[in-house]
Amino acid sequence: MTPPFSSRRNLLNVQKEHWKPPVYSGGEGLAAKLKRQLFLLLDLQSGTIWRDMARELPFARGKVLDVGCGIQPFRHMFPTAVHYQGLDSIYSKEHFGYEAPDTLYYKGDRWPVRDRSVDFILCTETLEHIPEPKVFLKEAQRVLRPSGRILLTVPFAARWHFIPYDYWRYTPSGLERLLLGAGFDKVSVYARGNQLTVACYKIMAFIFSILLPVHPNPFVRFLTRVAGLISLPLLFAATALANLTLGIDGTVDCLGYTVTAERAGGAKVRTVKS
Repeated sequence: MTPPFSSRRNLLNVQKEHWKPPVYSGGEGLAAKLKRQLFLLLDLQSGTIWRDMARELPFARGKVLDVGCGIQPFRHMFPTAVHYQGLDSIYSKEHFGYEAPDTLYYKGDRWPVRDRSVDFILCTETLEHIPEPKVFLKEAQRVLRPSGRILLTVPFAARWHFIPYDYWRYTPSGLERLLLGAGFDKVSVYARGNQLTVACYKIMAFIFSILLPVHPNPFVRFLTRVAGLISLPLLFAATALANLTLGIDGTVDCLGYTVTAERAGGAKVRTVKS
């Protein structure tokens, strides 16, 4: 008997991305800052995260742990008085292409951080890459002091990326359930963008993919790039509209979520009723 879906590709056989957008590379100086502003304008996911970080991180105090820190793009937003420590998996370079010289790297599930020694945890666009998010969040709860704060961001309307190390997409109710179950309270979930932002984001992503084609046939790449150049007015319009809509809250659809919570003061872990 022929399998019912034999004409379609089994995505479990896909082991890498066909196309990747440019990744923010950091740096200082005027040229680097202008490049960053252009990057944030065109990369809506990153742009919305930077906006939210600029509202929260300047008010952090004490010891800060940046989990899944990559190249530490938000370090400069913290006050100089905080004690900042970047933390990442030893596989971050191999799986994601990120490495920073003063990052603390770990292997396995347990972080090399003392119990109740951290005041603030930052974790941006990392939770979707964690195979066991419950274990990960229990580690965050372990190292935070009582009433310590965690700030998370996760994507929602985002492509499957860093294949095959992208495992989850979370809803607000799912995020609340995970955090309460891990021993957090005062959970708040905020949308980044809305349905119109998402529509523009998808248009932009498609046009970028044909502007920067990776097809093995040079002639096909040429035709694809021409189609991308013809679409540039649509790209500029979608970019402008998307950035104009960012101040409008989303509900059922958005680019992603920014989440805040505090470590519960007691040792008892709360659960959500089924």
